[in-house]
Amino acid sequence: MLSEAFSTSLTSALIGAVAGAMGALLMALIGWLTALGWGDAVLLGQPANGPQVLQLLLPLGAGLAIGLLRQRGAAPLPELHSTIEELHEHGEDKLQPRSSHWLLGLLALVGGGSLGPEALLSRCLAEWSIGLSRWGWFKAIPWRGASAISGSLGLFGLPLVGGVALAERPDRPLPAGLWRWLPGVVSGITGFAVFQGFSRFGDGEQSVRYVWPHSLEEISQNLVWAILLGLIGGVLGLLFLAARRRLSRTLKRWNPLSQALLTGAVLAAMSQLQPLALMSGELQITPLLQGALVTNGHTLMLLGLLKLGLCALCLSSGWIGGQFFPLIFGASAIGMGLGELWPQVVPGQVAVSSLTAAIQSAVLGQALLPLLITAAVLKGHALAGALIGSVMGLGVRQITNSRKHD
Repeated sequence: MLSEAFSTSLTSALIGAVAGAMGALLMALIGWLTALGWGDAVLLGQPANGPQVLQLLLPLGAGLAIGLLRQRGAAPLPELHSTIEELHEHGEDKLQPRSSHWLLGLLALVGGGSLGPEALLSRCLAEWSIGLSRWGWFKAIPWRGASAISGSLGLFGLPLVGGVALAERPDRPLPAGLWRWLPGVVSGITGFAVFQGFSRFGDGEQSVRYVWPHSLEEISQNLVWAILLGLIGGVLGLLFLAARRRLSRTLKRWNPLSQALLTGAVLAAMSQLQPLALMSGELQITPLLQGALVTNGHTLMLLGLLKLGLCALCLSSGWIGGQFFPLIFGASAIGMGLGELWPQVVPGQVAVSSLTAAIQSAVLGQALLPLLITAAVLKGHALAGALIGSVMGLGVRQITNSRKHD
């Protein structure tokens, strides 16, 4: 048993490091293409500073390319949770590498879609690692795709998320078996340590210090608001899911080209009206929390709602990507907006962490995974609020589902 655990840990660490390296190259390609079209400011978390003509043409061109590829039968890029489900249900040997996955995902990201890179990154690395199985020495390594996904998520500062994502499912409690946890956790930590490091964890999101409450009154106020905002975040998550379903049903009557072009046109218009609503939001979270982007409460709340709406539209119209970072950015903007509008009433830092964790819990139907993602992305910022928010968001989803089934 000990030798098997050591062997599994060693091979998982190896795959995690290799996947991290490959993921870093893929992210560098995405960053280079994004800066080429949208300007260098985007990579610094600022609004696009590229030529306005390109800001209009990039979404339209990406929409045209996505629509034509989809209309010709190109297999769409699966979302992260879909890739994990395939690994659970069918095993790694049935995960088929397809060039259309990375091409469609790359077009959606570079075209300005309100999508995260984690879906493209995880799918490509899982497929590439499985494609290497024709090598004799690699074929015998277990958990290839799972370890590759976990190692790649380490790039985003999410060392434990891969392990939990591969073990926790909404329809079953967390398994206790070591073999469900070990490969994902080890490879995720390896990818994190090699390409991210542990230096900033717990230090607050990029120097945004969390001000701990100093009195029983402040503690009670923060607790009450964490619960209330957790409920609000849960409702936002359900509204996001409802918007996706409604848009999918409506757009199903359209052909793939029309769907993709519609989204491209909306994104092109938004590039002029509110450019911060585009992209994943991953690089914008830090300046947003530092108050360097928007300080008006109403504008922040509108920005957050736009981000969630555009993400739902993209995912419903063939622009497939990740939803984690858009959800986090949207919830953070709404939380900051509430804190700006009522600074003496709503604790802004608690609002951000509670809403961020709660909206993910409601969308995913899980509590532990959103908590870990929130803690990692916000660098431990207001962790107590995230803990309460993750539970409240999941509770809202479960109560709503149980009433539907009654």
